[in-house]
Amino acid sequence: MVASTKSLAREPLYVQVCVLITRQIAGGIWKPNAALPNEIELARELGVSSGTIRKALEKLEADRLVVRRQGRGTFVVDQAGPEMVSRFDRMRRGDGAPIVWKAELLHRDSGASTPQEQKTLQVAPDEMVARKRRLLSASGRPFAVEDATLAIGHLPGLDSTSVEDDWCLTRLAQQHAVHISRATEAVRLAPAIPEIAVLLSVAPGTMLVRLERIISSGDEQPLEWRSATCHLQDEYYEAEVN
Repeated sequence: MVASTKSLAREPLYVQVCVLITRQIAGGIWKPNAALPNEIELARELGVSSGTIRKALEKLEADRLVVRRQGRGTFVVDQAGPEMVSRFDRMRRGDGAPIVWKAELLHRDSGASTPQEQKTLQVAPDEMVARKRRLLSASGRPFAVEDATLAIGHLPGLDSTSVEDDWCLTRLAQQHAVHISRATEAVRLAPAIPEIAVLLSVAPGTMLVRLERIISSGDEQPLEWRSATCHLQDEYYEAEVN
């Protein structure tokens, strides 16, 4: 099974196994929260050693596609579960706890991609994208204006008419058999333009924190581009450095 996958022939064997297992999960062979066959069964099915399977599962766990539970086995992670939905959220209160916020949808549309969206999301000029703007509030105080753009064509079977107004990327990805792999972020300061200043109750020109995040699939296709303009007081942004 591994040897027949020509496009993976140059990859290390455990990486080939990772790709094959990922495809099985994405294709719905193993559903969210389902247990995978044990290492011996997987090794027999794929024609590789147990050591190769073990190394592949370690990588898949690091990629948050599966979770291994001592004495119970290996299970498919539910990408639409609360933990995975918030996996890229790094905003923290002054005491270090995650910010519990509410979102108000301010705007939603779909249309042909702009030049900047084409560059950022790697979509063609005639490809449709979905856009939304939300106002995020915590403890009754608006603290961020978030804009998001979704690359509709990078989710097989999805079209602009079936995208929810306030879509959830992890749920969409799971529904359309796409594995979310990673996100890249940029953090900078930006002055509040008038419309943002009104929404966040600050003076125009006030320096705010701007976070830009691109979330990509396992095959490195950008799925969603988010930018949030934040008015932080005691809050802060937490980053993990490896």
